[in-house]
Order: sequence, then C-alpha cells, then structure tokens
Amino acid sequence: MRIGDVELDTPKIVGVINSIDEVETAEKTGADLLEIRMDLLDENEEVIRFFEDVTDATSLPIIATDRPKIEGGSFVGSENQRIPMLMSVMEYADAVDIELRSAEKDVVIDEARKRKMVAIVSYHDFAGTPPKEKMLRILKEARQIGDIPKLAVMANSLSDVISLLEVTLQAKKPFCTIAMGSLGKHSRVIAPLYGSALTYGHVVGEGKAPGQLSVGELKNVLDTLVR
Repeated sequence: MRIGDVELDTPKIVGVINSIDEVETAEKTGADLLEIRMDLLDENEEVIRFFEDVTDATSLPIIATDRPKIEGGSFVGSENQRIPMLMSVMEYADAVDIELRSAEKDVVIDEARKRKMVAIVSYHDFAGTPPKEKMLRILKEARQIGDIPKLAVMANSLSDVISLLEVTLQAKKPFCTIAMGSLGKHSRVIAPLYGSALTYGHVVGEGKAPGQLSVGELKNVLDTLVR
C-alpha cells in the first residue's frame, strides 16, 4: 500500500497542517506526508486555493480531512455542507479521510475509488478505550469499506494503552492506531513498532489532538527505533 509516492513499508509521519507557513517546516522536520485539516483553516481561507497553494509548495503526498465536531474536529455544519466541500478538494489530494460513522462515507469512498485515491476510514472515541474485541471489529469494518482503517481512542489508564497495543499487534495491515491523551502520548511512537503505518504530529504550536507530539519529536524517536 502506498499514498502517493510514499510506500507504507515502514511507519510514516503525517504532518498536520492548517497554514501554508507550516508546509516548509513540516518538510524540514521530517514529515513524510501532510494532512490538511480543512476544519481548522482560517474562516477567511478559500479552501480550494489553499490546496492549490500547498500542492505548489510541496511534493509530499496530501491527505484531505474535514473533521466534524462529533469526531473531535471543528466543523459544525451539516453533512450536506461538509461532504461536497471535502469532495471538491479531492483532485488535489492523494488520500481522503472519512469517518466510519459518517452517513455519507460511501459517497466519499466511491469517489476516491474513481480517482484511485487511498481512503482512510477513521473512528474516534474521546471518552475512553473500548474493549479489545470492539476495537478489532471497528478496524475490520473500516477495512471492508476503505483502504486504511484509523482508530483513535482516549487512554484513561496505562492498561488502556496496553489494550490498544495488543489490538495493534493483531490487526491486519495497513492500519493506524492511536491512544490519545497524556497517558497515551507514548503510543504515537510505540504503536508504529507494533504495526501502525501512520503516526500524526503537529508542526508548530500545540497538537491538533490530545497528546499529539510534534513532527520533529516523532522523527527523532522513530529514526532511533525503527527507521
């Protein structure tokens, strides 16, 4: 499996951006791919122009994501607003992220298939970590309809992190698993050792998700441990 020109044979670092100024920094600090968080763009930003500017500024593969508030993002409109916006930028991206619980996921995935894009099917639980059997079912369901399942759960204990890592060992590749929160912070460099293909890092400022490390921090550790 590859996203753009990047083969997912070793763990890859995704730099999460919402500003054109972050592109160069993401490249310099070690990002292998970029995720454009459309829901975090400045409200005055013209979305398609932003994607055009990013593609002009970098050769890194791009993941298009427009995360709704219910999944930890900032988009608060209807799916009738969000989905057409997400699909309008797919020609500028190499992969698209759509939530497993989105009622319109099939529309997005069908369009990704037509464009020969990678479809990342994501699931976020900000309350806690489900039982291992449920996490494995979520990954299986997401894989059945997309290409790369992404599971992010909140770690309320170290036992939660261990449960996620056990699931990570058992899951069929490729996939992405993350334990969010301060207790799960180390999972962002440990889960790749257990088989997670992608790990997400912020470029400047604070993390875009609970416990998220920077691209530079991820690169330093992964270069030491696995790359």
